[in-house]
Amino acid sequence: MNWHDFILSDKKSYRFARHLVFWLLWWVYFTGIYFHYQQTGQQQIVFDKWNTPLFIKSIVLVAVHVFTCYSFINFLLPAFLLRKRYGALTAGTLILCIIVVPTGYYLHKDLFPLIDSAFDYNPSVASQNLWWTSLSAGILSSPKVVAAATFIKVLKGWYLKQKEKERLEKEKLIADLQLLKAQLHPEFLFDSLENIYRYAQRKDGARASTILLKLSDLLSYTLYECDGETVLLEKEIKIVEDYMALQKASMGKCLETDIAIKGSTDNKRIPPLLLLPIIENGFSYCNNKSGKYWMNVEIRIDNDKLVLKMIHGKTVEQIAQPANGNGVSNVQKRLEILCPGNYELKTTVEPEIMMTQLKMALEESTEEQENVTDYPKQMHYATI
Repeated sequence: MNWHDFILSDKKSYRFARHLVFWLLWWVYFTGIYFHYQQTGQQQIVFDKWNTPLFIKSIVLVAVHVFTCYSFINFLLPAFLLRKRYGALTAGTLILCIIVVPTGYYLHKDLFPLIDSAFDYNPSVASQNLWWTSLSAGILSSPKVVAAATFIKVLKGWYLKQKEKERLEKEKLIADLQLLKAQLHPEFLFDSLENIYRYAQRKDGARASTILLKLSDLLSYTLYECDGETVLLEKEIKIVEDYMALQKASMGKCLETDIAIKGSTDNKRIPPLLLLPIIENGFSYCNNKSGKYWMNVEIRIDNDKLVLKMIHGKTVEQIAQPANGNGVSNVQKRLEILCPGNYELKTTVEPEIMMTQLKMALEESTEEQENVTDYPKQMHYATI
């Protein structure tokens, strides 16, 4: 048994064990303050000896506390307090008090003397006020244990809600990642296949095989290599380069692109499919093959920081479109979950120019680097 299961598990064995421990602790506390410290007058305190009658009476009184506590936390709390029905809660609490007060009185008046006489026990201090004694043991002691149990139950409920929220956010993050994998536009895929077919028809096997290899790498990466929490930064950058090359092959002379990688990517990791959706969103403004478009991408790595800056042209008619496309919005949602407050993603729109900039922290890799592209530590340019 570990502490996590003991405190939080809903298994009957764990629930019974933790409730038993709670009531044992309360029994020790209540017995100590009620039976062993009976005040007589202003100064004197008399210590009753521990014996069987006191044990039985303490168990009976704790049973009243158990009834009061579970009536409140299992009925009044969920039915009225959590639903903010304060009037009904007050009425229910008064009814519970009406039950507890006479119960304590008749226990002290009728049952406890029978227990004392059965064991020939004479209490060292006889109660001078039966009502006050019964109130002290019942209605004045019960709120303490009810308050403690309510606090534990509310705190546990809050903690479980937080864990459930984290679980749902993680599942949503996984679902968003799966959605990103399926978001390579069909038009882009068909254009790439059409280019492969066209170059094959022209017997330009080298060009066709290059496009086919890049498309294969892109699909393999998005479908099979993005299941972990992070991927090697080299792979994400290579996929960005391959994607830009495929777009260039698709649009031909209508598109001019340039990508610059500055800094070292050694032992750096990044959440998968963070950079690619930003680039893909940029190309959504360059989808008219009748026009002339350009795009410049700069990725700078400085120790554990990454800065991506993408600048591309756009027509005046496209100004009415939202500054953040679906790809950028999805990236921002994922960043808010993965590294809240530790990133910056902004888009600037001008009449004929649009710029998207991402700043975020990178993770250090702990895995062996094998079969990956090693970018130089100074500057690397790849013109497509």
